[in-house]
Amino acid sequence: MKRTILPNQFIAVVITLLLFIAGCGPEEEAHEYLSITNTEYVNGTDTDDGMIMRVYTYDLQTKALTKLSDLPYTSQYPLTVASLANDTIYYSGAGKDKGDELYSYDIQAQTTQQLSSGLFAINSIIPDTVDHTLVMAAVKKGERPVKVMFYNKETQDMTILNENDSDTTTWDISYDPETRKSYAIQYSEEEQYNHMEESNKTQTPMVPPNHSIIEIDPISMQTRKVIELDKEQILTLSARGDQIMIATAKHINKYPIEYSMVNIRTGERTILFLPIKTSRELCLSKDGRGFYFLGEYVDANVKHERGIYYYDLKTQQFEEVFLQKEGFINNFMLLSNP
Repeated sequence: MKRTILPNQFIAVVITLLLFIAGCGPEEEAHEYLSITNTEYVNGTDTDDGMIMRVYTYDLQTKALTKLSDLPYTSQYPLTVASLANDTIYYSGAGKDKGDELYSYDIQAQTTQQLSSGLFAINSIIPDTVDHTLVMAAVKKGERPVKVMFYNKETQDMTILNENDSDTTTWDISYDPETRKSYAIQYSEEEQYNHMEESNKTQTPMVPPNHSIIEIDPISMQTRKVIELDKEQILTLSARGDQIMIATAKHINKYPIEYSMVNIRTGERTILFLPIKTSRELCLSKDGRGFYFLGEYVDANVKHERGIYYYDLKTQQFEEVFLQKEGFINNFMLLSNP
């Protein structure tokens, strides 16, 4: 008996076949959240009982704030990042000798493991990048420049970008989940030293060395310069899709701070005029409509308290995410949980 396929059934069969051929079934959109580091006194009043790094997550869909864990604050710079995909918190902590090392904390088992050795400082940690790789901006013991380092969580191997370059230092890093590439702000240590000497000699504000943003391919480790700014400091960056948002300053440790959007492909820069004050943490939203930032904003000439906010570039509206009330917000990061 010949089987007849009705039009609606035929469409459903075609879609199923296409999905099968493409090797992809229906896929849920990645769940996005913020990982937040807040340092607090254990007893809430003084340092008699020491300080802790309190780790929070903030769900971007439900707006729910969750405390994950309290970790010991032993590092030079308190830094944590929660990978919900791995049920793990990665953080900086004191090593056996002087300096900080990379640690992991298993949220379920409540166990800690030291992952690195031979480091001096860690400025940034980005988990859940390509092929089980964690990206850091860190310094090796006995060296000065901050390097981009790739830590393989499966093999426990550390790969250092341009390991023998003793002059180039990395100020900040970002990871673009859309392209799976990393981006780094870099400048010359020698050029910075010369500018500092000139500033001390003339007793004038220090002019920054040229700052560049490089793109790093995660497989080949090849780099490409996206943009270079002449005598202008790039304070922070956030890469997403085809653009990078940056905060910049014309003098070291001096205001005002400017904000720009840079086209990753062409390097074209567009200045943004924003009623905010932030110099360290920026995270572009997935749709590119807005961004999250750590700092303050001005509304009708009223200065708001320091905290993490979302700013919609189209509506020019702010949304409070996490305000600094207990302790001090050190850093945060936007991540995805597949």
